[in-house]
Amino acid sequence: MAAELVRRYEQPLYRFLRRLSGNPSDVPDLFQETFLRALRSAGSFGGRSRFKSWLYAIAVNVCRAHARSARRKPMTSLPQAEVAVNGSPRPADVAERTELGERVAQAVATLPPGQHEVFILRVYEEMDYRQIAEALGRPLGTVKSQMRLALGKMRAALQEIGRAYGAA
Repeated sequence: MAAELVRRYEQPLYRFLRRLSGNPSDVPDLFQETFLRALRSAGSFGGRSRFKSWLYAIAVNVCRAHARSARRKPMTSLPQAEVAVNGSPRPADVAERTELGERVAQAVATLPPGQHEVFILRVYEEMDYRQIAEALGRPLGTVKSQMRLALGKMRAALQEIGRAYGAA
């Protein structure tokens, strides 16, 4: 049963941990610690929430503890531009998409921790607000408010990026 759960959540949880921690080299340890904690506290999962919400709550706590111990702010990164195998894009287009992706990732990384977590769970993990509230142990209204604030900050950051690209 545990192996099946690991297989089922391995890829999405790896992506989530990479985005939340911002450091790909930390992800294997964070992933392992998340599942170790989940297995140790399996008896506390009473089915009051979805398993995914419960597991992601553990992952968030693991990342927070790691960030505290490493004395660094949680950051995020977006996947780099993918190069199509069949229709090779121009190198300049790839470079621009990569640079744009890095700028967006930097904007996400500047969000305050509460907004950062909500934004990643909503946008990248496609969790609904109720699931996010369960995963983070926050009231639904707080989650919605944090997302609204995060979107405002991202909108401003993206406008700044747009101005930078318009001037280039």
